[in-house]
Amino acid sequence: MKLTSLNATNIDELYIAFEGYFLDHDISFTYTEMIEENGIISFIFCNDLEKARSVEFDGQHCIDLDTDYIAKEVLDPVLPRLKAYAR
Repeated sequence: MKLTSLNATNIDELYIAFEGYFLDHDISFTYTEMIEENGIISFIFCNDLEKARSVEFDGQHCIDLDTDYIAKEVLDPVLPRLKAYAR
């Protein structure tokens, strides 16, 4: 699915793409969430809420891009750290 705007439906689809990326790489966290505020999208993940981590990016630059592509572009650079942080 393409991200056509920063509305709740598109953010949910982007969240599903991020979760799919985790599944494809055998990564799991007990808590994940995606929020958008003023055009900035934050994907939060952790196994312990006190040690939550996130990746943030400008959602406006993602308009008209495929959600799976966005997940790959955002998460590939931090994949080794994600695997180390996952349980």
